[in-house]
Amino acid sequence: MTAMIPPGAESVQLTVPPYSEYLRTVRLVAADAAGRAGLDVDEVEDFRIAVDELCHLLMGGTDHSITVSFGVRGACVLAHGTTRARPLAALGELPPLALAIVRSVTDYFESSVDDGQLTFSVMKRHWALAVQR
Repeated sequence: MTAMIPPGAESVQLTVPPYSEYLRTVRLVAADAAGRAGLDVDEVEDFRIAVDELCHLLMGGTDHSITVSFGVRGACVLAHGTTRARPLAALGELPPLALAIVRSVTDYFESSVDDGQLTFSVMKRHWALAVQR
């Protein structure tokens, strides 16, 4: 994963059971982190949606808790999720509509399975603030 939470970033870590009922909690923390990065209301919603879709993707391949770390550095917010895969599980793909949404609302994202670990990383920048800094 290349978009880990960078050193020096303000960060929060959340661990939730692998059930969609817990996505609300993940979305709330995602929205808070995006707000701390200075993202506007639309950008906060975009980041929240992307994190929701990527967490849901991980939930499809695990029976274990999912840990999501959120980092804020300047005008940038990042999330990195990880969990242990079910035996012989492969990370599925985002459905085409979800993939189109995540691509259109983030600056970077990736998901992978490696050595039994399912992971995702996603990043969103507040462009107006990023240009000023």
